[in-house]
Amino acid sequence: MTRGAVHAVALVAFVFGLAARPAGAQVSVSSPYLDIVARYQSGDQAKAVADMAAYPTSGLRDRARKDLRDLTCQVLCGIADCRRARAEKPEEFARVLEAWSASMPAAAALHVDTAIQAQADDRADVAEAHRQLALELVDLMETELAAPSAGSPIARPRIAEGPAFSGPTQTGPDPQIARRAQASQLVTLLSIWLLQLRGDLPQIQAPLARAQQRFPQDPLVALALGSLHEAHAAPNALVEASVGRQGNLEKWRQGERAYRLEQALAAYRQAVALDPTLAEAHLRLGHVLLLAGKADEADAAFARASAETGDRRWRYLAEMLRADAADARGDRAAARQRYQAALAAWSDAQSPVLALSRLDASDGDWAAAQARLSALGPRAGGRAEDPWWAYGFGQAWRIDAGLATLRRLVVR
Repeated sequence: MTRGAVHAVALVAFVFGLAARPAGAQVSVSSPYLDIVARYQSGDQAKAVADMAAYPTSGLRDRARKDLRDLTCQVLCGIADCRRARAEKPEEFARVLEAWSASMPAAAALHVDTAIQAQADDRADVAEAHRQLALELVDLMETELAAPSAGSPIARPRIAEGPAFSGPTQTGPDPQIARRAQASQLVTLLSIWLLQLRGDLPQIQAPLARAQQRFPQDPLVALALGSLHEAHAAPNALVEASVGRQGNLEKWRQGERAYRLEQALAAYRQAVALDPTLAEAHLRLGHVLLLAGKADEADAAFARASAETGDRRWRYLAEMLRADAADARGDRAAARQRYQAALAAWSDAQSPVLALSRLDASDGDWAAAQARLSALGPRAGGRAEDPWWAYGFGQAWRIDAGLATLRRLVVR
């Protein structure tokens, strides 16, 4: 083991309260919070998330900042005030920065991971507390640690079962900065996807605006922006948004819908420009073009969505959207053909079976309609079961794979 590696191991041990000897004196610290962060960083992430989910959320923000910042300064510099430590003991403070660089990405990842698990357990208040803290730690990293500088493009990690994760477009020579920047971006995206899953449109705007500032070249950020505007254009969202307004509400809804669709088109076109191989961007662009009455352009976008990937999710959704469009214009034969193609692409899907049963019933073939419905067995549920039901949740279908990537990024 090299001298630098030994130093790094000793530093991590001493920051997390195991033991250290700064300036020749033995110092021991104990922090249940940092113990959980260390567990997450060591790879025991399921246990760490369970422990953090049970940790009281009252005062959690202050505890996280105190332990990550003040306790680290106290142990490494002998001064709890980090600004004093930076000024009075610059050499020792260099080790503080090293400790922060190691622990803050893991802490941010831990909190967004805990937020997602709490949301799955219907603990909305706990989920929101950890989601906000995860983003605050991303802010803390930006203010306390060096930001990526201009340089060559970084190697971008892949999100399993999805397209390449688009990390920050530029970075400095330090690979740890690259890892930290990638972790920050994934934490931000996961926070947005969690809000999409929740259907909390008003709260998405703030983290999404920050993501646009920090990662303007990331197609997944553009995709999330388009999904936000597309969701605002849905009939139920327009009705909710018009509550309490005065004047001609129907005229307002029409104008708002047109504006939202225009903004969604712009965002999806930006995503396509940033990554022409991103099948989801082509598919969602096609859907909005369809809503805007541009059927030929929509069909071309759907064809691109299928051509750019071997992922059956996009072939399935493209066929479903084409089928619905044919159904809406009264072309029952084309609709039937498309629904059957969708079912061939995703054999476990319920929605094309329901649509085909409805077409059978409309044609008077009640036996065929009933047979299709009888073949639908109980479903286990989950985000991946039928992508048609998940379309309105934006990129929330990426949460599981995104978390897996994030966990790999922060483990040491």
